[in-house]
Amino acid sequence: MPLPMRLLREIPPRLLWKFAVGAGLGNLRAIRRFEQRKKRGIVFPPFVFVSVTQRCNLVCKGCWATGVEHPVDMSAERLHAIVDASVAQGCRFFGILGGEPLLLPWLMDFFEAHPDSYFQLFTNGQLLDETVAGRLRRAGNVTPLISIEGGPVSYAVRRGEGRAYGTALEALACCKRQGLVTGVATSVSASNFAEAVTPAFLDDVVARGAHYVWYYIYRPSGPVPCFEEALDDGQVRALRGFLLEQRRRCREAVIIDAYWDHEGKALCPAATGISHHINALGDVEPCPPIQCSDCRVGVAGGVAETVGGSPFLAAFRATVPGLTRGCVLMDHPAELAALAGRCGARDSSGRGRFFEELAARPVLGCHNHGGAPMPETSWTYRFAKKHWFFGFGAYG
Repeated sequence: MPLPMRLLREIPPRLLWKFAVGAGLGNLRAIRRFEQRKKRGIVFPPFVFVSVTQRCNLVCKGCWATGVEHPVDMSAERLHAIVDASVAQGCRFFGILGGEPLLLPWLMDFFEAHPDSYFQLFTNGQLLDETVAGRLRRAGNVTPLISIEGGPVSYAVRRGEGRAYGTALEALACCKRQGLVTGVATSVSASNFAEAVTPAFLDDVVARGAHYVWYYIYRPSGPVPCFEEALDDGQVRALRGFLLEQRRRCREAVIIDAYWDHEGKALCPAATGISHHINALGDVEPCPPIQCSDCRVGVAGGVAETVGGSPFLAAFRATVPGLTRGCVLMDHPAELAALAGRCGARDSSGRGRFFEELAARPVLGCHNHGGAPMPETSWTYRFAKKHWFFGFGAYG
């Protein structure tokens, strides 16, 4: 069944309306305001991603949100201030990350306190039971994005246990029963490539209730990075080809990536200014795995002033496109460390070892794969990427 028909049949009208306005029309308006600001030399992203806690109920290999001796939670006051200040800049859509966000007992009340904003909840699904799904339905302005990393074999490798896989699938079922617009996120690594990059996996999670599937490329991070899990160039090209094929084949769900524009050219969303990340302490970072910052958002707001006054973020946008169209953390770690040093960026990981970890990183491949670019072959995805997401000209 085509996705529009699925949404009409599976999603209650109130939730569907909030999704269409918040994640659809609201995002388009936010992007227009972003482009207008950028013409005036002002960069504030249309999408804001916030990690609300450093705590997690899983310990996954290669995750940046591990190894913190004394993990902290963001205060509700700071999160309210971030959202209110970002809304004043025209933002409508927010990603809520962790650690595991559902460890925060006040999070459901927070969603309900911002009915005119829309939130994407990144979760491992271990705490997303029927009660939580019911609260999300009541709020109406949240789409859960459940991390499902392939199958039970992949979970045993990356997460040290197989039972997390079944719990994540049950979370997906809870969301389906509650009529939520729901996504599945998959971080593709060497060990789960054979399970996750297949039509069978895609069809399975869609049949279980996923309306969109977001494929990430594994970026080794944290105290146990597992560099051997990084994809090689051939696997990256195969993943790109798989996404193009499935976008033509699979009509029941949207297939998302944030790595390639409509022409198949690699890019870094942070380098375009389209997004930034705020960690649990309020430190503003280019993205979650790049855990260094030269500015912090306070509980009194001032988000736009803080972001606009950051030498590191400005230098990141100016410098990275000249180094790579891919991921600077993966293929230019030494240059990233030098850039952070010149700007006085401090370690914001909570581990106190980010720069040591950065110095120990090998040069790895990423989405800036070898060979010719592979353009979008679906006109709908091509149009959406060109006009709504990546047409910002950061790479000339």
